[in-house]
Amino acid sequence: MKLFSRSTYASLAIALAATIPMQAAADKPQTWRVQSLWQSGTVTQLAFERWAKDVTQKTNGKIKVTPLPTGAIVGPNETFDAVARGILNGQHPATVYWSGKNPAFAVLGDLNAAYDDPKLAYEYFYEHGGLELLREAYKPYGLYPIGAVWWGAESLPTTRKVASPEDLAGLKIRLPQGMSSDLFASFKAVPINLPGSEVFSALDSGTIESTDWGTLSMNEELGFHDIAKFVIYPGIHSTPTGDVSIPLKVWDKLDPETQKILEQSVKDFGQDLVAKLQEADAAVAQKLEARGVQIIDWSAEDRKRFRTAAIAVWQKYGDKNDLSRRAVDGQVKFLRSKGLIE
Repeated sequence: MKLFSRSTYASLAIALAATIPMQAAADKPQTWRVQSLWQSGTVTQLAFERWAKDVTQKTNGKIKVTPLPTGAIVGPNETFDAVARGILNGQHPATVYWSGKNPAFAVLGDLNAAYDDPKLAYEYFYEHGGLELLREAYKPYGLYPIGAVWWGAESLPTTRKVASPEDLAGLKIRLPQGMSSDLFASFKAVPINLPGSEVFSALDSGTIESTDWGTLSMNEELGFHDIAKFVIYPGIHSTPTGDVSIPLKVWDKLDPETQKILEQSVKDFGQDLVAKLQEADAAVAQKLEARGVQIIDWSAEDRKRFRTAAIAVWQKYGDKNDLSRRAVDGQVKFLRSKGLIE
């Protein structure tokens, strides 16, 4: 039988004592304050709150998510830095918000006119490398996107009829600066950059004739169709990507089982979000038609022409850096495989 010296026993005792608080810390329940881009009480925020409950339940309380609406702690364009600085434990933003930090966020966050069905976006991100590129974009900032989500193809409310891409000429449309403004300008539309809080009054006064905002039901929820009596629906111009991201150092300390639960929960959240909004959009479409709002569904040829024009804009953004180029090339390859572009 091997005997240990007193010094050896002392060393073993010290090592054992050191592992106890480390194990206790690892097992200690965590509370995450995660802020979304959605307003309280909306269909989208309610889906986000269901996701938070799902995480708490499926991790057996190991991670409790406090779901915060937009603006609860910081502004919607400030969550990235708030998570990086520890003010928030996580964020659910529109990924395109961070285009100023890296143009790859624009290409991955909303490749304008690429997808008119969120199922295609899911397939690209989860089966063809998009999520890995998004994680690469976030990594230099110490953030980790658990997964990507979508809320659907956004409709386009207008105060005058836009029956084809050519009818965009002269249309005064509220758009964010960047890719979408470049695309609509290629059809001679007049992009106008306005904060979201001014959109309704700008439509009402005629300062703008259209706005890029959300899906059909989201736009109706804000009253846009009280003024805009035409709408391009189903949409084509924008199917934005969102994500749920946390600090990379927090992710790396989670056990593999918890990581797997979180990844699946975000995928489920996205599917829930899409399903609830598609259901709401269909119901709203019927109500709007009954109110005399004209729904315009662009033809397959119109959609192809609009998407073809978008390719030139995508390529310009792909030239901005290596990650952007890989993100554009990967999506172009995927879209070609689906027959959406030549």
